[in-house]
Amino acid sequence: MSIDQSDRLSATEQEPNMSNDRPAEATCSNSYAIIRIRHKKSGAMAWRVFLYREGSVKVHKEFPFISHGGEHPAHAAAVQFRNEQMLRFPPPLSCTIRQKLRSSNTSGLAGVSRQKNGKNTYWIAQTTARDGKRLTRSFNVNTFGEEQAKQRAIDARTEQLATIEHRVFRQQGAEKLYGELLLAASTGKEQ
Repeated sequence: MSIDQSDRLSATEQEPNMSNDRPAEATCSNSYAIIRIRHKKSGAMAWRVFLYREGSVKVHKEFPFISHGGEHPAHAAAVQFRNEQMLRFPPPLSCTIRQKLRSSNTSGLAGVSRQKNGKNTYWIAQTTARDGKRLTRSFNVNTFGEEQAKQRAIDARTEQLATIEHRVFRQQGAEKLYGELLLAASTGKEQ
């Protein structure tokens, strides 16, 4: 699974003994990373919290309706648990993800590449900003020499990454929720 996958379990990922019943309220922003399930054999209903971090399940817990006094109290418990876990296991910073090497990388450094353009050879540092603009700096090997051009590209890439401070969310509602949780935690108010 990729690092950028959804924190919501899709219907195709359901366990064999479960069904996914999503009432209208389960689609609201308050149910990010929370799904309503029904155990097929017993028919028992529960809210399930799933948080993925770095491509795998980091948090998984069920809140059965019967043991929480009904659907709404179980949902409230699931929301509280999810909020606590989101603060405990925040989504990764975008700059951290951008430092992972891809299989197509040939330089050994993420965002740094060596490219030929006709007679000239360049070491290039590239990063895409959050707004989609590409940040690029290139250093000619003929001008700087192989090692210095490469080092300058590495330094430029480090500077580019320093400008990227946001966290990675697949769903827009999750980013808003995380911001609200951070604000509430800093002011001492509970969400």
